[in-house]
Amino acid sequence: MRYAVGEIVLVVIGILIALSINNWNEKDKAKSEGKVLLALLKQDLHEDIIYFKSLRTEYNGWLNQIENILTNVLDGKTEKITRLDQYAAGRSSLNYVSVNKITFLEMFNSGKNIEFNNQEIIRNIKDHFQYTDIVLRKLNSDNDVFFQQSMKFYGVQGVNTYQRLKNNRNLEYIDWSWLKNPRSSEYINLEAIMLYYKLAIEANLDVMIELEKKSSVIIDQIAMELEVK
Repeated sequence: MRYAVGEIVLVVIGILIALSINNWNEKDKAKSEGKVLLALLKQDLHEDIIYFKSLRTEYNGWLNQIENILTNVLDGKTEKITRLDQYAAGRSSLNYVSVNKITFLEMFNSGKNIEFNNQEIIRNIKDHFQYTDIVLRKLNSDNDVFFQQSMKFYGVQGVNTYQRLKNNRNLEYIDWSWLKNPRSSEYINLEAIMLYYKLAIEANLDVMIELEKKSSVIIDQIAMELEVK
């Protein structure tokens, strides 16, 4: 009886040790998987920041075009417009802005078992992408509204003038007398769309700067997590 009990105890101890080793291995594997995904997420966020910076460079160029139209074209001295950049800025529409979410979705929506030393980083990452989704959904919606409004501002005649300038076609038939009349509908429409465009671009720039800063904060937190052995 004593021998049998001793055998049972040894078997139970062996099972418990095996389970402990297996749990340790699984936990170590989960942490290793978490570090791999964090490193990929860090790279995604870096690429997002590069993307935001490129957009800001593009948008600032458009602001310079707008400023030129407002101060040099609509100045009462311009006789006629001969180039498209004197009549329109950028593409007359703003970019659809998005971020890379492939790694984020793999981390939290794939059912993978991952662990981190600092559990708070999970909440911070989720909060970051939730906030980014909300902000970009609003921004892209506003940008779409801006494009629709810009077409109304220009009107049929304005779009026709835009196309003529773009293709350098039949420019000699365009009547530019409205440039001398700030009360004319053509003058008012061009001035209005440039002012509206300026505000829209500045709103986009504010979002880009904010998301750059928030992404940098998450990158720093990830870097600290990756340094933990």
